[in-house]
Amino acid sequence: MSNTERTRPRTLAEALRGWDDAALGQLLQNRPDLATPIPADTSQLAARATSNASAARAINRLDEFSVDLLEALSALPEPVDLQALAAGVDQPVEVVQPRVTELLALALVWGNEDDLRPIRAVHELLGPTPAGLGPITTRHFGDLDKLIEEAGPEAREVLDKLTWGPPTGSVEKAERPVTIASAKTPVEQLLARGLVVPKDANTVVLPRQIGLHLRGGRVLASTRPTPPPLGGKQVSATIADRAAAGAALDLVRLVDGALEQLGTDPPAVLRTGGIGVRELRSLATKIGADEQAAGAVLEIAYAAGLVAAAEVGTGELWLPTSSYDDWLELDTAHRWAQLVLAWHSGLRAIGLIGRRDSGGATAAARERLVNALAPDLERLLAPEVRQLTLQALAEAGAGTAPAVESVVTWVAWHRPRRGGQFRDDLVDWTITEAALLGLTGLGALASHARVLLGEEPAAEDLAVAIQPLVPAPVSEVLLQADLTAVAPGPLVRAVQEDLVVMADAESHGGGGVYRFSESSIRRAFDLGRTAEQLHSWLVEHSRTPVPQPLSYLIDDVARRHGVLRIGAASTYLRCDDESVLTQLLSSNLPGIRFRRLAPTVVVSPSPPDMVLSRLREAGLAPLGESFDGVVHVTSAGNRRGQPPRRRTSRDFADSTIDLSEEQVKAVIERVRAGDRVAAERPAEHTSGDATAPAETIGVLAEAAEAGRPTWISYVDHNGNAAERIVEPVRVADGWLTAYDDGADQPRTYALHRIAAARPVPE
Repeated sequence: MSNTERTRPRTLAEALRGWDDAALGQLLQNRPDLATPIPADTSQLAARATSNASAARAINRLDEFSVDLLEALSALPEPVDLQALAAGVDQPVEVVQPRVTELLALALVWGNEDDLRPIRAVHELLGPTPAGLGPITTRHFGDLDKLIEEAGPEAREVLDKLTWGPPTGSVEKAERPVTIASAKTPVEQLLARGLVVPKDANTVVLPRQIGLHLRGGRVLASTRPTPPPLGGKQVSATIADRAAAGAALDLVRLVDGALEQLGTDPPAVLRTGGIGVRELRSLATKIGADEQAAGAVLEIAYAAGLVAAAEVGTGELWLPTSSYDDWLELDTAHRWAQLVLAWHSGLRAIGLIGRRDSGGATAAARERLVNALAPDLERLLAPEVRQLTLQALAEAGAGTAPAVESVVTWVAWHRPRRGGQFRDDLVDWTITEAALLGLTGLGALASHARVLLGEEPAAEDLAVAIQPLVPAPVSEVLLQADLTAVAPGPLVRAVQEDLVVMADAESHGGGGVYRFSESSIRRAFDLGRTAEQLHSWLVEHSRTPVPQPLSYLIDDVARRHGVLRIGAASTYLRCDDESVLTQLLSSNLPGIRFRRLAPTVVVSPSPPDMVLSRLREAGLAPLGESFDGVVHVTSAGNRRGQPPRRRTSRDFADSTIDLSEEQVKAVIERVRAGDRVAAERPAEHTSGDATAPAETIGVLAEAAEAGRPTWISYVDHNGNAAERIVEPVRVADGWLTAYDDGADQPRTYALHRIAAARPVPE
């Protein structure tokens, strides 16, 4: 054995022991799950790195070209050098080399450029047919071109169908003995020459060597070392920014309006969670949005902690939270920034609202339409795809609105193994939501949205970025003769709150148009305003003279308002005009019964709130009063729920955790210390000596990577101790899979029953 062969690492663990602290630190930063819990030594670190679960997390974050390289390494016969790998993917060495360096740094591949070896988990995760190639056969073929030619042109057509995968085909009695002399059909010609081999009784498979030969040495038909282009249309970046800012203002208004409605008339929480379709439709109408946008508005508010389910009486209602009051105290830019950040990092897949969830846990869940605010909207993939989509929009360039299809393709290239069709749907939904949030304008990413591309975007930075595009709030309106008020810009909150009490919003934009009507003026009186207060407010806040028709309308409604008064006895109604009560007794209000106690007094067993609501629906203008006759104002409730606990990707086991420099340093120190202890341990053990569980797993995982025999001491389920020489194949999920004493089929051993494990000396 040469010195080079003697010093070359035989396992990943041996390779990791030769890494410096900087390389180990980079590995832990890129694969932070390896640090939890802290590994005892390098053997345990390597065992964890080669586990299927950890390797899958790392592979799932690779782009298409890196996955292609792993496919090629898994398919090509070992050892594979850099030149052979480059030829296998039909790319120059200088293109392949940097990616190989990254795969080595991730410990998904170990060795060097002359001997590249993917860890065993890569083979298992990519499946038995990497790149659509079949299994390796031990048969020696000699001149393959001659064998293929002898099989005949029809047999070659069969081979062509299997060349680029899948490498299997259906054939009856595939395992029957066939010789070249007895072969009659094209498939029999191939079977006789070993160009295809039986997989089972009715299936043949193309051996990997034959497949690679037919592909001309290439493992993959084509590869893309760089992301696909982002095609789209050009728009004015300035106009796009302004359009995005307008959408941002609308979002703040919609959230405010929706939560105001929830505070006034909170909908019930469905038994399965969420808000009902009818309630969502009603809310959408009230805030001037379509149902999909209304659902998104509620979800964004929920992500920001502004709405939550709260116990009220015997049931649960959706209510604004105490955080909503704090949010109202912020200026528009900071309110918007808080909403955007909550959406950006949230787990809620808003686009599922109103759709059937194919990923539901049960068949019933998969058939049920998903409601807004439902608990099963959380998806770990959502924030990752959201960020990639924003990166794609930024990559397209300022003033470029890329086509949705090109963004979907771009994101799929960056995460080919994550999500499939659901990933593509998330991209589409993210683009729609970004427009609603004011992150894009005319399809192009707004300049203020680029703050989100940083590692830890802050609300303050977002607010500062959009502030120049947010018009200053105004405190005056323009009153028109057609009973409308035009706001020349966003209104100061106090002014807007007063205005919406006496007028209905008709349109929104930079400012808005509000219409006065008999019902809107009556609403103001119902909420305790007087005619004098309305006249005074209009004079104070109008840049134009108050139109005479509006003054007449206020006075006319005031004269008729409050003629009918309601109290509780359960409910009593009194009116000086006896004919009004007589007419009321002859009416048929749904669910309400009346009884006349006196010419001017009627009572009802129904609650005052219900009677009040039914009378207003009938077109009357009742006014509530307390027991002592003082007018009782029914106003929008200010009931509040507790902000929900906000879940992020960190709450899930598969999440990516960022490690601090101090944490990385502590892990490395622990691993190095464990290696020193292992090195000082006596080399000779008696057969009865037990090894620590962490050491046992490390030894077995290292042996599985190297494919070398290992001695184990094992206790079976009856308590009988035994010793075995095994060839480990895999260590995962608490089990060792290994070949026992040259057996044809592997068997499994529970790791907790293995008392000791040591490599067999070569």
